[in-house]
Amino acid sequence: MGDEQQQRSGALGEGLRAQAAQRYDEAERLIRAAVQDGEPDAGYYLGELLIELDRAAEAVPVLRDAVETGDMDALIPLGNALWDQGDVAGAEANYRAAADRGELAAGHNLGLLLYDLGRLEEAIALWRTTVAIGETEHRLLANALADAGDVEEAEALFRSGADAGDAEALVDLGALLQDEGRMDEAEAILREAIALPGGIEGYAFLASVLKLEDRVEEAEAVLREGAEQGIATAETQLANHLSDLDPRSVEAEALYRRAAEHGDDEAYNNLGVLLWDQGRVDDAELAFRAGAERGDDLAVANLAGLLEERQG
Repeated sequence: MGDEQQQRSGALGEGLRAQAAQRYDEAERLIRAAVQDGEPDAGYYLGELLIELDRAAEAVPVLRDAVETGDMDALIPLGNALWDQGDVAGAEANYRAAADRGELAAGHNLGLLLYDLGRLEEAIALWRTTVAIGETEHRLLANALADAGDVEEAEALFRSGADAGDAEALVDLGALLQDEGRMDEAEAILREAIALPGGIEGYAFLASVLKLEDRVEEAEAVLREGAEQGIATAETQLANHLSDLDPRSVEAEALYRRAAEHGDDEAYNNLGVLLWDQGRVDDAELAFRAGAERGDDLAVANLAGLLEERQG
């Protein structure tokens, strides 16, 4: 929480301090009281709290009211809440309105939206500005450029980010070099990445490079090293490898469950497939439902197929 929020008095200040302490029920009660009392910015902060609590649908009318009563700072969180609710046009309109007011963060968010929509050239144009002023990471622009086919500039930007200490930029650079077939360079970069804090996603990419070179035992060793550190993507990829070798692998099942616990939502679908293949249909359904609830389209499709098979 910033100094300004810490220094606020009244119900709003108390609510913000409760929010910072994760006493969310208390925070909501206090900030709603501040809204009722007409405290400046209270609607903005209530909307932000509701978004933090994954209640974007409730945040939308609160933030609309804030904007309509003159709090233009609410434009960006309103755009965020609308995007979360699938109102892409509304999100874009609010981001653009904020950007027109000189809100630098709005250009970053608008770029994310445009990138998600596949409007690469527009996202790239925005991010060129926001990267230059430090609002956007080099690697986001670099990934957009790589997707647009500008590999040379993407590589240069990844290297700039890496030189500035961004380990994730190193991982992305390694993935780009792999895609370009420059395997020796990719391996060296990814080994550098996994040795750095923040470079943990490099384990899965490094294993992919090694597998493409038929160095399967080395790939498994890399994945095991990542899995021992609780890295979800390494756990999932190791489970995929083990389940390919043995569809009844107990270790693969355990790894999928650990990966899901560690935040890899795709692991639920893979676990469901493993269990379905084993004939454990009830367990597979639970796994597919968990993945579907987290927005995994493959889990949704597999759940539908499993239910259809049951009915048939």
